Parts: sequence; structure tokens; C-alpha cells
Amino acid sequence: MKKNVIKGLTAGLVISAAMVSCGEGNENSKYPGFTQVEEGLFIKYETRVEGERQVAFGDILTMDLKYGTKDSTLMDTKENGNPFRLQVDSGAFVGDIMNAFSILKNGDSAVVIAGAYDFFTKTVGAQMPEFIDSAESLYFTIKLNTVESQEEAKQKAEAENAQASLKEQEDLAAYIQTNGITAEPTETGLYHIVTQKGTGKAAEAGKTVKVHYTGKFLNGQVFDSSVERDQPFEFNLGVGQVIRGWDEGVAMMKVGEKATLIIPSNIAYGPQQNGPIPGYSTLVFDVELLDVTESAE
Repeated sequence: MKKNVIKGLTAGLVISAAMVSCGEGNENSKYPGFTQVEEGLFIKYETRVEGERQVAFGDILTMDLKYGTKDSTLMDTKENGNPFRLQVDSGAFVGDIMNAFSILKNGDSAVVIAGAYDFFTKTVGAQMPEFIDSAESLYFTIKLNTVESQEEAKQKAEAENAQASLKEQEDLAAYIQTNGITAEPTETGLYHIVTQKGTGKAAEAGKTVKVHYTGKFLNGQVFDSSVERDQPFEFNLGVGQVIRGWDEGVAMMKVGEKATLIIPSNIAYGPQQNGPIPGYSTLVFDVELLDVTESAE
């Protein structure tokens, strides 16, 4: 299946690097100043850090990465603001760009040259871009920022998640206090605050419900609104077509009712970013239940 060139490299694949030796003084005449790592693969150090941690198989690397042809740039993580991460494993073939990573040390900066055809068709698993000749070389500018074992990366992620979760709880408590909310949350943490009573048909699991909504962060910033689009949203209630907080909150409503649902991340999108919504985000939805109908079989 054809993949986007840049997405193919940055999609979080487990990428390989073989433990190969590289003679510091064995420069290659084809690329002056570069040392041959293996056939089709060359490296030139811009900064070589002594005494730092050597990359090992299984390590997770975080780096600034720019790559492209000699005359054009295809991707630059400094421009998109997202450092590149990969896990080191054995190389897939001789000349694989990934075979250069295991000879690096934490803090190293280097330029690596690899064949464009092998990179796109074998490493990335994409078709060759029409604007790049198959015989052309690609240049990868690398600044290795961190080297972590799998256990270190796991512990770091757990600590960051715990900190983010605590901040979410603190921000929610401040929001409840600032807005004078006296309603008690449900067992899942959902706040259901009726702003206009409804007298129509009750929403029930398995029924199709039609709603208007506006979704906001705790700071009031709107991230989505069916009202602004003038397009009500329909879904089958209680079957997981929406986040848990919606299934729970809308099921408490009757047609004509307006309510504010305050939904913590554990029943929203959790720790992972989802589009414009960062991980560990409590969300506020102003919802109006417009209709309840039987679901189509």
C-alpha cells in the first residue's frame, strides 16, 4: 500500500540499526569528508561526544532529524516541532540508513548518506517519489538528544503521565470551585448539569439520538461545535460510537433538555492526544438533545 513519504518515516515504526564498526579515518572518495559505514552508507560526524552512552539494541532514541536530497529538504523536525523517536533493532539490509544509529553516542551530531531507492522502498515501504531519481542519495542530518533503555523510557513515561494526571485533577478542582458548581460527579467522574429541563422522550441505550453540542476545554476554548456547523450530530447511544462520557451523560437526558457535561479524560480520550485534544484533558460539552428514535436494524 502506498504511503506518504514523510509519514512513512515519522509514524513511530520500530526502526533498525546494526552494530557495525566505522573507521574514523577511512574517508570515502565519492563523498569527501565522509566515512563508509558499509556499502551504500556513509557518515560524517559534526560533533563526536566522548565518554557518553553508546547506543545499544532496544534503546529508544530521541533526535532532531532533517533529511532530503542534496538540494532539497523533505522533512525537518525543528520546523514541525516534534522530535523524532525510534527504537533500535538490527538492520534490515546492507546500506540501510538504520545501520548508522548504533554507532552513535548520546549527544552526537552527524550527517548520514544513504541510497534513496533503498530508503523509500525498503526502509519506509513506500514508492519512490517521482521527483527523486532512484540513483540519488539522501542526506540525513541527525542530532541525538537522548538515549534511553526500554525500562528507562517506560519509567519516564509513567512519571510524565502521573504528573499530567495530577495537573488535570488540580485544574478540574479549580474549575469546579471557580464556576460555583455544586453538582456531585457520578462514579466515573462525570458532571451532568441541567441548564434547561426536557419534557420529551428519554434517551435510551440502543436508540438513535440527535444532538447539538459545543465542546470546550476548561479554559473556555472551543475545539468543536455542531452548532457552528449548523449540523446536528446523530449516533447510536450506548454502543461505544462516542466517548464513554457522552454515552453516560446523554443517557441521562430527555428531548428538549440542555445540559453541560464535564467529562474527565478517563471517560473521554485518556492519556493520548486526539486531534486538537491533548492527553489528560477534561472536556466541557454543552449538549442539547433534539430527538430520540429507534435505531435502524
